[in-house]
Amino acid sequence: MPDQVPVFVPATGIHTVKAVVDALDLGWLGMGATTQLFERRIGEYLGAVGRPVLATNTGTSALHLALLVAGVQPGDEVIVASFNYVADLQAITAIGAEPVFCDIREDNLGFDVDRVAEMIGPRTKAILPLHFAGIPCDIAGIYELARAHNLRVIEDATHAFGTSINGTKIGAEGDLVCFSFDPVKVITAIDGGAVVCNSAEELDRLQHFRFLGVDKDTAERYKNQRSWEYDVVSQGFRYHLTNINASIGLSQLDRVDGFIASRRQTCREYNAAFRELDGIAVPQTDFDEVSPFIYFVRVPSDERLTFIDFLRARGVQTGIHFLPAHTFTYYRDRRRGPLPVTEKVASEIVTLPLHSHMPTALSNQVIEAVREFARTRRPVGARSRP
Repeated sequence: MPDQVPVFVPATGIHTVKAVVDALDLGWLGMGATTQLFERRIGEYLGAVGRPVLATNTGTSALHLALLVAGVQPGDEVIVASFNYVADLQAITAIGAEPVFCDIREDNLGFDVDRVAEMIGPRTKAILPLHFAGIPCDIAGIYELARAHNLRVIEDATHAFGTSINGTKIGAEGDLVCFSFDPVKVITAIDGGAVVCNSAEELDRLQHFRFLGVDKDTAERYKNQRSWEYDVVSQGFRYHLTNINASIGLSQLDRVDGFIASRRQTCREYNAAFRELDGIAVPQTDFDEVSPFIYFVRVPSDERLTFIDFLRARGVQTGIHFLPAHTFTYYRDRRRGPLPVTEKVASEIVTLPLHSHMPTALSNQVIEAVREFARTRRPVGARSRP
């Protein structure tokens, strides 16, 4: 079997190594001044004027804190896509709230706003939309619906750092917006996340939640110091981002525009190569404003395992994003609406390799393997698009 083209390859190099060494040499390894600088630089990059940013140790932590600041409480309901990763659901149930599953659209694999409207009930507190693969969902429709029903919106933008909508980056405006900087995202802090919020008051609450409910901790640690006299003013968690992780994140943020441009180019090459192949459906975007986290295709459900095995034999690894959450044991009895698009898409979708600054030889290997599958699977007249 040939060497495998992996689905993910983190874009680390000498700049990341230097960032780690510099952070170690500073001698303050926990949350500190570098964490604060990373938060400020994220806000500047997003153009989030007047919208504070809080860095966390993971994207899941960011989602959990955002839900708390949004006022979600035990017994409340949060509308979420079943076509999603379990992190969103665990953040909701960690509070004691209930996820309510809603269907998606085929064109962007994000919320179908009409279906969301049908699921709003007396216990609904918030809507949690996902920008899948970095492709924006109908976020304008979500906010219009939320305003009509006085609901909070927590955007899961963990796939979408750097994506814009009509020239405005996701996170620059809106309600609460969460990002992830885990090892395979467009930029990484090895692990990490962020919440963009609306006010200094919300930031203050987020800071208390982030570090064990301690009142003076953030202000002192941002000076690379500790306060030995403090109060505990709320429930809290150990969700802070260290100087080490923030330093890595800053080194990645310096290069994010190049990362995104290279990923867009590869995605466009894939789309051009696959668009006319029978039995292969490609993302419905030109990627002009998309910061692509993953690239996916859809194949007929009864051919997906064959497709995956075919590519593996030609040195191309694949992934599946996502398994539908309503089928998991822990979530199968939660309230949900009809999910026909979710079930169809989840049975067809396959993730292909996408890396920042992906070598042409690797992307060409992926392209040729997919083309060969389309040529050899079945006679042309017997194949159909998913």
